[in-house]
Amino acid sequence: MKIESIKLFLETICEYNNSRITQTFVSDEERVLSVRCLPGTRTFEISEPAAEKVWHNDSIENTAAFIVSFLESKDFTTNS
Repeated sequence: MKIESIKLFLETICEYNNSRITQTFVSDEERVLSVRCLPGTRTFEISEPAAEKVWHNDSIENTAAFIVSFLESKDFTTNS
């Protein structure tokens, strides 16, 4: 998935953040990452339910890069 496509989608879900849109990404290894824009904000909530991890980020650029890294990495880790 191209990073520009992800950025466009992230911008869209922030535009409609009160509609509570959640996007789910699944890696080749079947790991799941869910992303939503918190209502009334431009803050992204990124969660990996199986690992019980949640991150927050206000940057479309950084959130898109995070998603791409997650999808491309077999051993995805973060320093968050």
